[in-house]
Amino acid sequence: MNYFLTLLILTSTLTSCTNVRRQLGQALITDEAEMKLGTKFAAEIESKEKIHPDQHLQAYIQRVAAPLIKSALQDRPNIEYKIKVIDDPKQINAFAVPGGFLYLYSGLLLIAEDEAEIAGILAHEIGHIVGRHSANQLAAQFGIELLIGITLDEDPLQLGQIASQLSGARFSRDDENEADRYGVKYTVAADYDPRGLINFFAKLKQMENSRSSDLEKLFASHPPTGERIKHIEKLMLKYRAEGGERHRKRFLQATAGLRRAHSSANSGYGRK
Repeated sequence: MNYFLTLLILTSTLTSCTNVRRQLGQALITDEAEMKLGTKFAAEIESKEKIHPDQHLQAYIQRVAAPLIKSALQDRPNIEYKIKVIDDPKQINAFAVPGGFLYLYSGLLLIAEDEAEIAGILAHEIGHIVGRHSANQLAAQFGIELLIGITLDEDPLQLGQIASQLSGARFSRDDENEADRYGVKYTVAADYDPRGLINFFAKLKQMENSRSSDLEKLFASHPPTGERIKHIEKLMLKYRAEGGERHRKRFLQATAGLRRAHSSANSGYGRK
């Protein structure tokens, strides 16, 4: 295990060298092992969270993600992506799980204004998977031996404890910047307006002052700083992002049922 420990130390210390860290991450956890690990984490998450029952909504999110995934596979070809909406209107968050699993809370869809915003969020989370950020972070935090044990069903207790932390995992500035870079790259390639992600972050920044419990996980894992917004604006210049589609009407049609259900639930709250 000395070989793995040496790689683990290198992974944790080379925090500014994203390409080197990704290569070391691949040496620590192969794509196949990461997908097996992700499958176990996803099963644990879905045993605790309620997946939204609206299959039309789930299919819509898959369609939004499809062109983003197509671009991402050029950067990391061996990943199979699975994206699901969690039925929790109070949670405004999205997160990536190692191995290609992505989750969006329905509360996030309720505050979004158009499809470009959702595409930007999905592309950013896909960027975390392409960059191996979750896998590398778990290896550094918990150790490669524990992760290998989880893939072999040797430590189910730790599986649940680690899975519960994934939705609020906070990445380094380098990881967030890299995920933003991939996010802009993929949204531009899919002909979405990358300003959707900027608009969403700007919205979050306005909401940040409220500091409600519903937003704690999101702000912990995705701090909507002015610095990040400026970084995305620079990336737009790099990728010559001009125009692009917003698809507001299509988004509102696809999420109409979700919004009606949320409105009905709120209007009936407190009735006897």
